[in-house]
Amino acid sequence: MRLVANGTPREAEPQVMLLAPNPASADPMGERIAQFDWGRTSLGPLPRWPASLRIAVDMMQVSPFPCAVVWGADLSVVHNDAYRMLRGDGQDALGQAFDVLWNDAWQGMGPWVFKALEGRSSFVEDPPLRIERGNVNDPLWCALGYSPIRDEQGGVAGFLHTVIETKASVEAHHHWREQATAFEKQLERYMADRDQIWRLSRDAMMIVTRELTLHAANPAWHRILGWSEALVQNMSILELIHPADRAEVQVAVSSFVQGQEAEQIDIRLRHQDGHYRWFSWSATFDGNLLTAVGRDITADREEATRQSEALLRNSERLEVVGQLAGGMAHEMNNLLSGIGGSLELLQRRLLQGRLERIETYVELARDSVQRAMNLTHRLLAFSSNQPLDARPLNVNRQLSLIEPLLQQALGAEMSLQWELDVTPWAVSVDVTQFENALINLCANAREACLERGSVWIRTVNERLATHFPDENGLPPGDYVALHVEDDGHGMSAAEVAKAFEPFFTTKPLGRGSGLGLPMVYGFVGQSGGYVWIESTQGQGTKVSMLFPRSLAPVPEEPLVCLPSVNRAQGQRVLLIDDELNLRALMREFLIERGFAICDVQDANSALDRFRHDGPFDLVITDIGLPGGFSGRQVAKAIRMIVPSQKILFITGYTDQPIEAQLLDQPGTALMLKPFALEHLANQALHMLDG
Repeated sequence: MRLVANGTPREAEPQVMLLAPNPASADPMGERIAQFDWGRTSLGPLPRWPASLRIAVDMMQVSPFPCAVVWGADLSVVHNDAYRMLRGDGQDALGQAFDVLWNDAWQGMGPWVFKALEGRSSFVEDPPLRIERGNVNDPLWCALGYSPIRDEQGGVAGFLHTVIETKASVEAHHHWREQATAFEKQLERYMADRDQIWRLSRDAMMIVTRELTLHAANPAWHRILGWSEALVQNMSILELIHPADRAEVQVAVSSFVQGQEAEQIDIRLRHQDGHYRWFSWSATFDGNLLTAVGRDITADREEATRQSEALLRNSERLEVVGQLAGGMAHEMNNLLSGIGGSLELLQRRLLQGRLERIETYVELARDSVQRAMNLTHRLLAFSSNQPLDARPLNVNRQLSLIEPLLQQALGAEMSLQWELDVTPWAVSVDVTQFENALINLCANAREACLERGSVWIRTVNERLATHFPDENGLPPGDYVALHVEDDGHGMSAAEVAKAFEPFFTTKPLGRGSGLGLPMVYGFVGQSGGYVWIESTQGQGTKVSMLFPRSLAPVPEEPLVCLPSVNRAQGQRVLLIDDELNLRALMREFLIERGFAICDVQDANSALDRFRHDGPFDLVITDIGLPGGFSGRQVAKAIRMIVPSQKILFITGYTDQPIEAQLLDQPGTALMLKPFALEHLANQALHMLDG
């Protein structure tokens, strides 16, 4: 397709053009151009460069002699590798102003630059220019070329600056001059030919009429969006634009028609298969047709969204952890007091020879230990930064497990009431994000009630007969509703409307980040559900969440400890743990259960024992070991010696999760501390029997 003066496409004769390789991967200089922060220059970020500039830079990169593209009102420089060596220091001049870069030679260069900007090409060799090379004593004598570069509208937007050393022989000089002249003419021809830009640009281009009808689109537009020419010919462009972006497009087009300058806009266009892609568009209007050039920024937007969501999750988690820290310390101190008091009385009764209440003290201590174990496991799950991992979940069971965390989020003077469906359907959600959402809502409720009030948590099965809340919402089907309601001061209609906006908060300055409800909103949406708020000032607030029903089976609730099995028959176990007291207890209990134990405190000792005292039926290793050699590395080293070695990992906390492929290997298991010694022994026997 070739564009005539008014932008109308017509058929053109076949043409062949050798494209330059992608500068981001062809050579180190191309990589430096791609990585340079162009946003600090008048050219703007590289993804927003016009097609004419990008093509000129691509061609400049494969030039056999030093050359640079000089672009824009500030004469910003984009050069190849040979060009940067002209000054002797080898430093990049990317983004510098041409007149500043060549300040010492500007008197001789300036007139030719202005001629190039007026649209006239020049090749200056008589007299040649003397170029000082910084710390290099030998200057260069060079001939210089100035060739104008035109943009999509045909105006001169910059020029190509070429440099040829004249110290070579006359024949070599003429050869280089002929090559440079041919290259400049080729570039000038390509840049002047709008059809080349239209066909070869990697950016999407389209021509739109005053009535917003799609008149023509270039091959990149069709490739990116998947539409054939026949399907979109004379289609209203508004049919392809996301409904939320249509008003912005109409305003921009009106500005063009009225002769006003319109800013670059980011809008979404519908792909042929139904999804939308983001483009950053700039346009020109010739009085009849509007020509728009768009850079596909979908990947950039998605990456920015992922980073924003990660920031929201991390920021909110830090805030909530800070709120919970005091309460968690209080709870743990209570549990430790119960354990310490029970052991103290147990010791006194044994010294007194009184055995009548010994089992009571033991049970009290075990109960406190179990509560502390549950609390630390929930806290570790809450604080971990894991990717979303949806799995079938019994909502009621999970709420009961995190009740201590919810109580801590609410505070001592808040009442928590439960109204749970007797047999709720299963849902598929990320457990950690589910817990974070509930904790955030409870923390908000405490603020709304001024730390003294009531909160109700309700679950109920819901069957939607129609779309909810409208045709664009949830489809009909089965859902589980989760309501969190408080009797606090409530919210105004304006506050409710903004409640899910990031950083919006009604709390006093310094009391909240405004990230809690947006985090809930994002989590529920990612889970395929819907969340909304009902509130009246002075009458409290209710946050409701709908999660789709999951038909997948819910895993059975894990037991506190595995049922007792037969004693071991002298199987050899290598036990690795740097905590002396715990290792001694594990060793004693495992020996009592019939194992032959060899225990060490660090990785190096473990590998030495494994090589010289093996074989072992099972290796039990802590993940965090001293000396810079972790339990993971021990396991890998051991399995290089015995690939089928069975290994049981134990850990209280690790900042680096175990690789999935390591845990997925047969004969591998993981236990989280604290655990019951009975559970440890039973797990070891189950692994040996497997």
